Amino acid sequence: MAMTPEQKKHFYKKLFRLMWIVVAQLCIFIFACSWLGEEITRECISFNSFLTEMINAEPRISTTVVTLMATALSLASGALLGHSVKEATRHMLWKPRTMIEVSAGVALVEGSFWFKRKHIWLSLAVLFVYGVLQLLVTGWTTLLAPTVVSCRSRLDGIELNITSPEFSQSLAIQLGTFASNIMRDDAFPLLDVGGSVSGISAAGISFGMPGIINFNQAKYNLSTRGILPVIQSFAGATAPPSSSNGTRLQFSGGATIVNNTISAGPQGSMSNWFGIQTNYTVDQQGITADINCQAADNNTLNLNLNLTNSNTTISVNSPGSPSASTLVVWNSTAYCNTSSIAYQQYYTSTNASSQPADSSGPGFLPTVVCPGHINGSDVYSRFVIATQGFDKYAFLPSTVCEVIPIVTTTRVNYINGGTIDPAEIISSQEFASSDTDLLFYLASVVNYHARNSQGLSNNFIGDTLYAVYSGRYNTPIGSNASQVYRELEDYWRGVIEFSATFLRAGYSTEGAFPGGGIPSDMTSSYNGTMSVLTVGWANRGPIYIFSILPLGIVTLLTMMATVYSLIKAAQDPDKQTSFDISNTFHLIMASAEGSTAGGLTSALHGFDDAGLIKNEKVRIRLVEPDEGHRKMFVAEPTQKEEHLDHEP
Repeated sequence: MAMTPEQKKHFYKKLFRLMWIVVAQLCIFIFACSWLGEEITRECISFNSFLTEMINAEPRISTTVVTLMATALSLASGALLGHSVKEATRHMLWKPRTMIEVSAGVALVEGSFWFKRKHIWLSLAVLFVYGVLQLLVTGWTTLLAPTVVSCRSRLDGIELNITSPEFSQSLAIQLGTFASNIMRDDAFPLLDVGGSVSGISAAGISFGMPGIINFNQAKYNLSTRGILPVIQSFAGATAPPSSSNGTRLQFSGGATIVNNTISAGPQGSMSNWFGIQTNYTVDQQGITADINCQAADNNTLNLNLNLTNSNTTISVNSPGSPSASTLVVWNSTAYCNTSSIAYQQYYTSTNASSQPADSSGPGFLPTVVCPGHINGSDVYSRFVIATQGFDKYAFLPSTVCEVIPIVTTTRVNYINGGTIDPAEIISSQEFASSDTDLLFYLASVVNYHARNSQGLSNNFIGDTLYAVYSGRYNTPIGSNASQVYRELEDYWRGVIEFSATFLRAGYSTEGAFPGGGIPSDMTSSYNGTMSVLTVGWANRGPIYIFSILPLGIVTLLTMMATVYSLIKAAQDPDKQTSFDISNTFHLIMASAEGSTAGGLTSALHGFDDAGLIKNEKVRIRLVEPDEGHRKMFVAEPTQKEEHLDHEP
């Protein structure tokens, strides 16, 4: 039957009201889904503003704000569901319903707890809706609350490649300006302290001793591993070199070039995020060495350098002293091969008899470096060190150390707080034939340390070996030569690694090349990740989807109740009730109207347990005789209900 204009007006008014409920509920649900989708697709969300710092500094404020938002959104969703259910119950009451069903409907509209043991299925349905409504706040809080999250982003950049042919050519030219001989160690006075400290720290690694190397205001854990910092906040010095000549092999400290980019990624750019902790892991080029030290008279290296030490005494007149001092001049030689002899010269003090010191006097530990071929089949990929301790360093017998420098790809951890930790070598390879000048540079640095470590009465390397050993063992050092060899290997490895870092710094500093940057043919690429521990939101896995499940159920129930109301309104346009089942005032008025006209009072029983049970089965329905009256009548019982009422 066609609707009258008045019925159409009432229907469309209800339609717009119910559509507004559905749209509002859908908007809330879409907002939740969109936010969850952002967290899943972007994996990590934070801010680069004052807001993140405030959340971290005052977590109670953020908790309060999130709780208020979650409560407001939950109340809004619950109110929309209650309004849609209220509309549906208006139409349901046009047909006979038991009093217990009406009671359950009131509980649904109000979202309150309701349970009747004798009506278990109806109770479970009401409790399900009640539970879902109670979980709304939990779901919204889980979804909106910021927490401490770890966010990652890719990092890419370029650095100096010290094994490139172009760099080797530049290094050869630079070395040639200092000396014409192969051991060009006059260029390395600045390496003295840094190399020694790095050697000491590396020597303690075998014993688990902690050590931090500070170079150019950057901090390395245990050893530099031949790397240079590629993260600006870890690079150390920020001022340019003190002079135009303070670059390359004359490096005297200063800012080094850092060239990298941080990918925006799906979570956006993290470069400006506030980080509680910011760590980096980068795979970059490094230099280390494989060193093997053995006794000279019984080694598996097939090396017999025949280290010899000749000496003579000389008198030295000290200014202002009436008597002359006596020094011992040493000439230490090693036969590197049949056509090459390497030598080193030292000065030491004498004993009371003006003779070279004995075991109770000053110590002497000569070291000679053979930089080239050991035999005709060798390539320039290694060098050999010959050394022997005398007097108080007699715990180190005549020793040969084979040094094989290695180019590595090192995984470097840049730890929050400024420490650089070259933790793991990913891959490595020995020097190629094009790295000859780099090999001679490293050998020259070792030669420089070997000469300058010997003083008049002590040797820095010997003292280091003794101190590190004594810090670990209580046994005499002379009875554990194998452990002393391991210390010596680590010491020289630390010196070589620091020498490579020094070389990188000198050629990577501002002004080392014309134009301010490193030539592209001398660079190599590196990559890594930036990890930011910050306050925000992150993808917490598939289970995180359950945070919007209560809201999804509420949205579905709202739409079902709304569709039911619209269908019934279209089917019965005459029924235009405004009765509110959740309004106690409406219930009292309708019941009072029905008691005088339809026998509602006579149909009800007492408030005792038996009476209440019978009242639950009373079927009532809503009648609207005119616009100003709403009546609750007793409906005729079904045959089944009559049978149950007459059972004993």
